[in-house]
Amino acid sequence: QLKKNKKKAMLTQSKNKTAAKAFEQQGHDRVKQRFVDQDSYFLQPLGITDAKSHIIPSMARKWKQINKFVEIFSGALSHIQLPEQLRVVDFGSGKGYLTFALYDYLLKQDLNPFVTGVELNSKMVEFCQEVANKSEFQQLDFFQGDVRTYQPERLDVMIALHACDVATDFAIHTGIRLNAEMIMCAPCCHKELRPQLKAPLVLQPMLQFGIHAGQQAEMLTDTIRALLLKAYGYETKVFEFVALEHTSKNKMILATKRKDYQAPDVAVLAQIQALKEMYGIQKHSLELLLNDQWDQQDVGCKC
Repeated sequence: QLKKNKKKAMLTQSKNKTAAKAFEQQGHDRVKQRFVDQDSYFLQPLGITDAKSHIIPSMARKWKQINKFVEIFSGALSHIQLPEQLRVVDFGSGKGYLTFALYDYLLKQDLNPFVTGVELNSKMVEFCQEVANKSEFQQLDFFQGDVRTYQPERLDVMIALHACDVATDFAIHTGIRLNAEMIMCAPCCHKELRPQLKAPLVLQPMLQFGIHAGQQAEMLTDTIRALLLKAYGYETKVFEFVALEHTSKNKMILATKRKDYQAPDVAVLAQIQALKEMYGIQKHSLELLLNDQWDQQDVGCKC
């Protein structure tokens, strides 16, 4: 408002209370976008919701992780070529939280999914299959085994969340070998490169501390994985899956197949070799698998 008299002019400003109140009310009433319907039946036997479809308080973080995972998957899905039937394999499916949510999401997108959860624990497999049957998810099944014992003939999407140590490499190799359109993995328990790591002279003051050496080995392991995916025809991203406050295993490697891929990228392979020489790395399981040089050693711990 501008007020003016013969001697002076005064400009004052005030908020529009009606508009501010309406905006505030809109903010409070705004519903968060969810990629999984909270009233979906499968959430009840999995212990996410109660009989009234309310989120059980102790499962609030898991509920957030499930929706974040499906959100990431949904974004990547738009960048791949979709077949008439989408074949998805989830290695290390556990209790099936993400496996069920993914199948439910794909079903509601009319994408005709066929999803298999692969899990070592027989009781988990039996439980998940029972829930799938009760949910009338006819093309969702569960297999007792691991990435070495389950050998699908076709694979469009490969998922491996928290596959321990080099089991992640076996899973990624399976995805690349079967020309998966999408590969999603959240690696954990990095142990292979740590004993091999030889600090370059300039980095020795930093890597003399065990925690730093461990972090460096972890970053190097996943960098080589991401570069190998790039070399073999995938657009690859490495990012934080969920906040550290929810889980320490929060890194995700997401790769989608490029349409123009013809042969391994020698420039990227040279980058990998330079990194290995810099840190004195003699072997990386994914590289050995891709070169048909794996010698049937143990996959590693199965935590």
